[in-house]
Parts: sequence; C-alpha cells; structure tokens
Amino acid sequence: MIRTLPRAVQLQLLATLLNSAGGIVKLFMPLYFLEVYGYEFSTIAWLMAGYGGGCILGAYVGGVLSERLDPQWATGISLLLSGIFAASLALAPPLELLLIVVPLVGVFDGAFRPANLRLVMEGSPQELQVRVQGVHRVVFNLGVALAGVLAGALVGLGYGYVFLIQGLLNLFGSFFLLGYALKQTTGLWRPAGVELVHKDAGGHGGSSPWGDGFFLVFIFGQLLALGIFDQMYGTFGIFLREHTDASAPWIAYLFSMNALLVVVLQLPVSRMIERHGVVIASRLGGLLLSGAFLILNMGSHIIWAVLTMLVLTAAELLLTPVWTLSVMNRSQGRQRGKYLGIFSAAWLGHSLYGPGLGTWLYGAYGGFILWWICAGAGLLMVILHYSAVPRLWRAPVTSTEEQASIVH
Repeated sequence: MIRTLPRAVQLQLLATLLNSAGGIVKLFMPLYFLEVYGYEFSTIAWLMAGYGGGCILGAYVGGVLSERLDPQWATGISLLLSGIFAASLALAPPLELLLIVVPLVGVFDGAFRPANLRLVMEGSPQELQVRVQGVHRVVFNLGVALAGVLAGALVGLGYGYVFLIQGLLNLFGSFFLLGYALKQTTGLWRPAGVELVHKDAGGHGGSSPWGDGFFLVFIFGQLLALGIFDQMYGTFGIFLREHTDASAPWIAYLFSMNALLVVVLQLPVSRMIERHGVVIASRLGGLLLSGAFLILNMGSHIIWAVLTMLVLTAAELLLTPVWTLSVMNRSQGRQRGKYLGIFSAAWLGHSLYGPGLGTWLYGAYGGFILWWICAGAGLLMVILHYSAVPRLWRAPVTSTEEQASIVH
C-alpha cells in the first residue's frame, strides 16, 4: 500500500519512523542528568518539565505556523533543529545551557507532529485516509521498537551516544524532507489568503478552534482518556508489583505485547472502522477504555493483568484513528493548522498531569479505588464524545448538509 501513496506521503512516513526512533532520548534524559551530572531530583524534574512544556508549546505553534509556512518546510526544519539540539546534549553542556537546549528539543519535537500529520493525511486519497492513518500509527510504533533496540545497544557505550544517534536520525530525515521541498520548488511561505470558512448550522465554531464548542468538548474528553491511558506507564506497574504475582520481566512483556499488537492489528482494525464507521468505533473504544483497569480488581493472578493490557490495546487501536480522522474532518475548510496544533498539544500535554495525578491518587486511596476513578473518568469521556464525535463528522460543506447527515 505504501508504494501506491504519493512521494510526499512516503517521505513523511519515513520521517515519522526516524523521529519516533530518535524519540528514545526523552526516556534517558532523567538517567543522564542523574548519573552523569549528579543533579538532585528537583533539578531533574524541572528539566523534564521544560522538555514537556516545550513539546506542548511547539505542537501548537507548529500547527499555527503550518497555516503560513509550507508544511514540507515546517517538518524538515523541525527535524533539523530537533536533531541539532538533541545531538548537542552529547557534549554535556552546563546547566545554564541545558535550561535552554532541553526545552528547545521539546519545542521542535512538538512542532514536527502537526505538520507531519497534516501532510500524511492531506496527501492521501480521501477513500484511503482511514487506512493511511493506520499505516502512520504502525510506522510510529515500529520506530519506537527500533528506538528500544538502538538504545539498548548504545547505552552501554555511554548516554552521549544515545543523544548523538537520536540527533543524527532526525538530521537524516530532515535532509530528505528539505531536499524534496527544494526539488519541488515549493515556496517557504504560504500565500496570505485565508481558506474559505464554513460555519456549522448551530452557529458554533467558525474558522477558529477556540470558538468551536464541539471541538473543545472533544479535546476535554481526549484529555480524560489520555490521563487514563497514562496509568499504563506509572501506577499500572506499581499495582502489579504490589498486588499480583507479576515479576518485573512480566511488566516488560506486557508492554512489548501492546506494541506488537498495535503493529500487527492496526491496519485490520482500520479496515473495520471503514466498514462500521468512526462513531461506532469511538463509542466502543471509549467503553473498553472505561472498563480496562477495573479488570485488575478481579484477582491477583497474572491473567487479569494480561486481559487488562489486551483491552487497553483494543481501545487504543479504535480510538487513535477515530480521533485523528475526526479532527481532520472538522478542520476541513477551517484553520486546520490550529486544530491540529491543539490536538497535538493535548496529546503531548497529558504526560504533565496523567502520571502525577494517578500516582497521587494511588498513594491517597490505593490502586483498587484508582481503577474505579479511571472507570468514572472514562464514562465521562464517553458521554462527552457521544455527541461531540458525530458533530465533528458532520459534512463541512453546507449547513443544509450538516443538518441532513452524520457519518456513522
């Protein structure tokens, strides 16, 4: 299938692979700052918050700039600068420079995402967009898997090599993207004209996402869902160690199973979504997410942990393409860069509250209560998205069409 896609889309998929493979850098930053620099945990926390804040800012600004800066150039420049700043970490700069460099790595990592997603989706034929989104997701996860292999091989040589290779991978991708932009002689800046704006029948939204009530409700539901997903990377492992007979290797096996299932099943699930529609997939995925962690309350055997991860993976396979396609459809004829910027910023920003809030609740009330809280948050997300997702899928051409049809 990839061979049949336009060359620009193929290059963006390659860039996605390289960027996600290089993304292992953020996992090793805390250990780098602790073992090489000897910083206290409070200093490390501030540095990592700087990276996370940079990602959020970069995602929104990158989306906004894609309205004026040609996305081909935007993705290439973002990868280029991300690679340069990431590679510079291998030089062990002093704290004064780290406070600048680390957030900048986050800024350009974040800026890459909305422009990259926009090019992949807009460059694909309309009838293939569901499957192309699945391919994009598979490529991203393959990059993450490659990142683990690379990091395992390099970390024994020193953390500096991890950052150097991460930077080189991004630089390698940027050369392809910038070379293509030059070959196509695409202008650096878009024309100043604004796209035709279509308002929905209820008078909400207009061209800006900040005035689009249904989109903002959707984003709030997305934040709730991502906060639940984030428990996979914190309280889930703590709970397994305390309340089940799962050993540390079992926790690693569960995460490997999740990544492998996404790679193997995302495309078949995408074809299922094509047949049954994004609205049904959204509701089913939301219900699966709501009940996933409650399975852990059923017993201490490892089988309940396996079933939890399987249900979480099923929810991820359904919700990830639905969310992307909903935002792409809603932003048609509107300020798409801002829509994708907010969407990407929300996706990256959940890491600032999900693990911390979940760990606090775990410490205050215990894991069994936390899973009920996650279920309640999941049901609230289902309620919010029950109306919001169909409204995001109303045809954006005319108010008459919006009143007449909802994509099921």
